[in-house]
Amino acid sequence: MKKFLLVIVALFCVSTAYAKETVDVAKNSRYAVGLRLGTGGELVAECFYGNDVYVEGRLGIGWGSGFNFTALHAWNPYNWNWTPNAGSWFFDCGVGAFVGGSKGSAHFGVAGMAKFGIEFKKVPIRLAIDVTPHVGVVSVAEHGMSFFGSGLFNAGLSATWRF
Repeated sequence: MKKFLLVIVALFCVSTAYAKETVDVAKNSRYAVGLRLGTGGELVAECFYGNDVYVEGRLGIGWGSGFNFTALHAWNPYNWNWTPNAGSWFFDCGVGAFVGGSKGSAHFGVAGMAKFGIEFKKVPIRLAIDVTPHVGVVSVAEHGMSFFGSGLFNAGLSATWRF
């Protein structure tokens, strides 16, 4: 299990390094880090490598469900200027992969994301509410492999600081 987690962390680092190279070429370096609370607590890292495209990684611990890691490729298809003095509202969506585990089991599968929030104008903070369903396969040491859909109701509130 430790080797598996090490491989996942290495893949995330490589993908972040690739995204950073793309950002440096585009002369548009934008990153964000923060927290997400919902079905668990997660650390969030975002790397924007275009005006409306970014990679998001989440590493967290679920309430009673062990650790999890989610990597998403996200797009920003809509922005609204409803409150021009406060900031701009956005809708993001994305797809990616989910890996998780607890004592004696491992989960892996696909993840999706739909996020709605506000990016403030005077402070570099993004607040968002999102739904990130994930489905896939669970491997339990005693029982073999089976399908899981317990992540279909994975909703949360996130706050990220952009730099």
